[in-house]
Amino acid sequence: MRHKASQKEWDEFDAWAFCRLGGVVRHSDVGFEFPRLREDPTILSFEVQHWEVSGHMNAKGESVLKLQGQFNADFACVACGLGVPDSIPFTRFLILKKSEAEADAYDDEALDEDTDVVACPGAIQLRDFLEDELLLACPMFPRHDHCRPQQEADTSAGEAANPNESAPTEVQRPFANLGDLLKAGKK
Repeated sequence: MRHKASQKEWDEFDAWAFCRLGGVVRHSDVGFEFPRLREDPTILSFEVQHWEVSGHMNAKGESVLKLQGQFNADFACVACGLGVPDSIPFTRFLILKKSEAEADAYDDEALDEDTDVVACPGAIQLRDFLEDELLLACPMFPRHDHCRPQQEADTSAGEAANPNESAPTEVQRPFANLGDLLKAGKK
């Protein structure tokens, strides 16, 4: 079911009914502005190419919103400050629950990386849900390939001077276990 409506309906969007009816809304149906993207100092410019929100009921009888699309942006390089162009696709499935308690009690182990559970006690602002997904898809530390951190440049220079020392083989990922820690905290 294709869905066209006034701007006010998107500010008081009934996601539950939308999912039950199998609704679909696209960028061509409503022109959203994304003020948080526009005001983000790390995003120099952006253009949302397309987006689509669809709703359905899953096999468990849960209401699910699917948000997907693509946007192009120039992000401020953390090293030099100049624009780093990127084209970013996004897809997110949001399982709706009536309360924070229900959302927190959901078995997170059963979810994949593109699915999340959210509390949706009533009407939502669809634009805010969509803008959240756009922001979450942005890179944390955009950098040109040629803009390496000073520490990496120093290491490279040291490697050239002393070829007998072996280079570190493990890439450090400081937030790699953050998801596990958050899930453990909910239990």
